Amino acid sequence: LAQVRSLLAQASYSLAAIPLSKIDSLPSMARAAEMAEEHSSQEESEGMYHDSARGSFGGRAAAIAVGVACLLAGAAAIAFHSPIHAAAPSATPAAAPLSVRALLESDELTDLATKNLMAMGGDALASADHDNVRGRVARALQNVSDAIRTHYPEAHRQMDQLQLTSAQKEASLRVVRKFGDPRMVGLAHDIAEATRQAEQESSDKDTIKRRLSEVLAPRVRDLQQLSQEMFPGQAVNLDAAAALPQLRKWHPSVEVDVSGRRRLLEAADDSIEQGAQAHAHTLFKSLQGELGEKMPEAPARMLSSSSGEDTSFISCVMKAMPDPTKFCKCVADNMSEVMSMMKDFMKGKMR
Repeated sequence: LAQVRSLLAQASYSLAAIPLSKIDSLPSMARAAEMAEEHSSQEESEGMYHDSARGSFGGRAAAIAVGVACLLAGAAAIAFHSPIHAAAPSATPAAAPLSVRALLESDELTDLATKNLMAMGGDALASADHDNVRGRVARALQNVSDAIRTHYPEAHRQMDQLQLTSAQKEASLRVVRKFGDPRMVGLAHDIAEATRQAEQESSDKDTIKRRLSEVLAPRVRDLQQLSQEMFPGQAVNLDAAAALPQLRKWHPSVEVDVSGRRRLLEAADDSIEQGAQAHAHTLFKSLQGELGEKMPEAPARMLSSSSGEDTSFISCVMKAMPDPTKFCKCVADNMSEVMSMMKDFMKGKMR
């Protein structure tokens, strides 16, 4: 009886793990009993049981045992071949949607902005404690979120509700990731130096435009590549290959002022919060491109350095001094204008 009980328990456990669609393929109880009776009859005919009372009980027990054994064998076979296994590892679930607010306050954006600022700061931040810089970046991004909640509560609520797919998140971070690219870092520092020297000569926008065109001319290939990488399918095409032979002959009159560069690096150390805000602003602009009208404009407008209608590249760089990260934002926000400016400059030099 103990053996029968044990077999019945095993059968119950095995059957419970089998999908309903597979149950029909198990041998029926009637067939199991029939098989057991055949087994019992064979044993009795061979004289294995001589006592009638004991043989009757023993035959029934054997019949039950054999029947349960048949069920267990069928269950084991189906469980082995079934495509559904309880212990089988499940497929990796798709990444859960992330809200715009969660992305703004996320560790991912904090780490990315920290990495970019460390690269942009160069020697000035090379000796800085990474955790300290990261902590300041995290607080700055949280302060941006808090300021939006205070001044634009409806926009903050929308940011909390807007869900981003993995593809949308990656697309919105594509431009921000380039802030730490060595090509962008070099461009930002050159633009900052050219702007500083132009302002020493004159605050006239034409002078600044000329200076910027001169310093960017040797970097036209970098500009073309960055434009294509940040805005795939939207970049202004420049025939850099045809222009480069002419540009190699062009020696810009902008001289790098080492003391000026040092001041910029020191300023970078003092402007971590502004650098984090520049990252947030570029993120919001990218999200507007990804989400369209669903993304509120107030967050980007709140962080914009332009107080009036003039949002041009020249106006942006004049207001960006002396923060290198802001120059990255100026390039990213006005890439088409920068490329057009370079195109006009190259045409003039190739005549």
